[in-house]
Amino acid sequence: MEIKNVRVNEIHWSIDWNASQEANKRLKDKIGETSKYFAQLKVGNATYNWMVDTIGKWRPMGMAPDSDKAAVMEKAEQIRQEVFDKLPNDDNLARKICQVPNYEEYIFYKDNGDGTLDVVITGWGFHNFKKAGPFVETWPPRPVMHDTTIAFVIDGVRQPQRTFSVVTPKMQKPDVTDEQGVRTYKEYAGVSITVIDDATKRQFTFTTEEKDQVLEFDITTKTSVIVRATLDGQPLSGESVAIDYDGQHHELPLVNGEAVFSDLSFNSGASCTATLRGEQRIEPLSGSTATTLSFEFTTPPEEPKEEPKAEPVIATLSVIDAQGQPMKNAQYRLTQGGQTIEGQLNEQGSVQFTKDNFTLDQPLQAHITPEDGRQIEPIDFTLENNENEYVLQENAPKKGGFNLMNLIVALLILAALAALVIFALKPGTEELTRIINKNFF
Repeated sequence: MEIKNVRVNEIHWSIDWNASQEANKRLKDKIGETSKYFAQLKVGNATYNWMVDTIGKWRPMGMAPDSDKAAVMEKAEQIRQEVFDKLPNDDNLARKICQVPNYEEYIFYKDNGDGTLDVVITGWGFHNFKKAGPFVETWPPRPVMHDTTIAFVIDGVRQPQRTFSVVTPKMQKPDVTDEQGVRTYKEYAGVSITVIDDATKRQFTFTTEEKDQVLEFDITTKTSVIVRATLDGQPLSGESVAIDYDGQHHELPLVNGEAVFSDLSFNSGASCTATLRGEQRIEPLSGSTATTLSFEFTTPPEEPKEEPKAEPVIATLSVIDAQGQPMKNAQYRLTQGGQTIEGQLNEQGSVQFTKDNFTLDQPLQAHITPEDGRQIEPIDFTLENNENEYVLQENAPKKGGFNLMNLIVALLILAALAALVIFALKPGTEELTRIINKNFF
């Protein structure tokens, strides 16, 4: 496809090659793949023509807007540098190859629609036919790119990791500031750029200049925080609430159950923490409405007072035998109803036990088994409130055959004998003797 033609009497071939037969082949031999940036030369009857293989709308650089023109020249400068790199020992030939009659009319570009440009050079190896004198370099000076640094600030503080969109005449893309809260672009002068803060949707437009720039865009938004607190449903006053936000700490008094923190700089995504009576409430702030944090306290019921536990009462039990000697090492068992404790007496025939295990003023029975293993009758006793030492004695041993009836009979015999003595001195002794013999013998 032909993109440029000119009459032969308007320009002059500068290289010592045959333009009509050898130019394209020799160019490729000299600079290799870099030749793809140079349009194919075709010599017509009275014209020079330049052809490209790619399809698209090619335009001369002179028709490009300023923002594109700088980018085209940047690409053309890169192509020229490649030619010099391919011919390190022949700068003269390199300059002649890159020579064009007029760069605005002979350097072409194509917009790919995706923010990129393709560049191709026509008129290479030619200069203006009417130019007199020796060869003159007409390649334009390389444009200079400058640093443009932007930052978003809240209360004068640059915001790190702030997301935004950058818009140029050619594209729109997301971006983010670095840890220092800045983002730097290298750009040619005269480019219009718009940045849009994601959180606030605020837009800022500027034009790059022929110098380095640092631009700060204020995105401060004011908001407020309201803390409400009640105690048993009534407004809580006379206390202070702590508010922490964005690295700042504040103490505000509660008045009629409310504390208001006004004129607070809104930082998207940041949360506010309120602390009262050891409790915390955390909420992300809203940039358009006040953020409310609420506390509801209740008075806890009084805890019942615990009565001090009484110390256990220890009693001493001593057991002696019928002769009054300690029953050392005897086994014992104390029982009262379903409650039982048991163990062994010590060498003194004693043992200590807890009175709390039994009921006072109620019968308690001690079962004692001496070391000799004999069986003795259980001994009954009663625990008393103010008595903590108890001595139990084994029942005295009984004589064989002696019982209550024998005791009564003996007493009656003694009474009868006494009567005989009395009546022996009086008449009727015989009659008394008869009565005794009848009733007792």
